[in-house]
Amino acid sequence: MYISAFGYWEKKHKLAADFFGVTEQTAKRWYETNTPHPSAYRYLAVHNSGYLPLTNGWRHFSIDKDGIMHTPHGNCTAGDIAMLWRYKWTAEQSAKQLVITRAKLKEITSGTKYKMLLHTADYLNRLVKDFSD
Repeated sequence: MYISAFGYWEKKHKLAADFFGVTEQTAKRWYETNTPHPSAYRYLAVHNSGYLPLTNGWRHFSIDKDGIMHTPHGNCTAGDIAMLWRYKWTAEQSAKQLVITRAKLKEITSGTKYKMLLHTADYLNRLVKDFSD
């Protein structure tokens, strides 16, 4: 994680020292002995994962410096996530509208006016058939 956060170059310990708020010598010792302070390790782990939680559900997710979230199933941007919420909102609105429309259709098809209209259409079809024969 140290290398991926601060690179391979000679100033990596200076960057790490600035990041952790310790001396450059302390950062170098942590790197060489691979025994950082537990708080520094957790902080680096959180930073390395793109500030995502370290819990099991987020273990294989990370956000890079360009703001792209890498998941086990692919990559997504902030725009993709915003579009997902818009898509969900649209689906909810469509579902509500569908319920209202079905209720109106049931009301229309169960009324006497609809039955009279069907009867009239049937009568007109029979008249047309009689005239055409």
